Amino acid sequence: MRVAANADLIDDREYAAPPELVFEAWTKAEHFARWFAPDNVEVPLCEIDARPGGVIRFQHRWPEGQLVSIRGVFDEVVAPTRLSFTFTFVDSNDRPTVNAMMPEWPVGAHIVMTVELVATARGTRMTVAQRVAEPELADSAPIVRHRKLAAIGWSQTAERLVAYLERRTAWDS
Repeated sequence: MRVAANADLIDDREYAAPPELVFEAWTKAEHFARWFAPDNVEVPLCEIDARPGGVIRFQHRWPEGQLVSIRGVFDEVVAPTRLSFTFTFVDSNDRPTVNAMMPEWPVGAHIVMTVELVATARGTRMTVAQRVAEPELADSAPIVRHRKLAAIGWSQTAERLVAYLERRTAWDS
């Protein structure tokens, strides 16, 4: 995997689905919105323009009612094997803001998420890594706490992706 040395590996698993299907799950809003959230969290808004420089925008609505808005930009999109995007928490006007679920998170700090997909005999090996874009923040207490929470949240999110993909061999939307 070609990720930065300071990236955290948050998932490495095999899916019983072809790389093209997994890639579409990441790059088409109608699919991404159905799985990209921890347990019991909804994705009420999702917009994806999956091309280098294209915008990704989505929201997470937590069971308690908190709404977290996220906006990013695709850095790399190579169908069906690799994608990378950088995102931050924003307000309704796309300005960096406090994350209601992690108020200590540094406003304007960016997360870089990298996804690599490799065809296997069973389907696809997907490796996901993320890192904080600003090196000076990488070892700050809020970022270290986030890494632990991200690992838990990603585990739940990945299980949602497993369930979503394993119901399909081709998209039915």
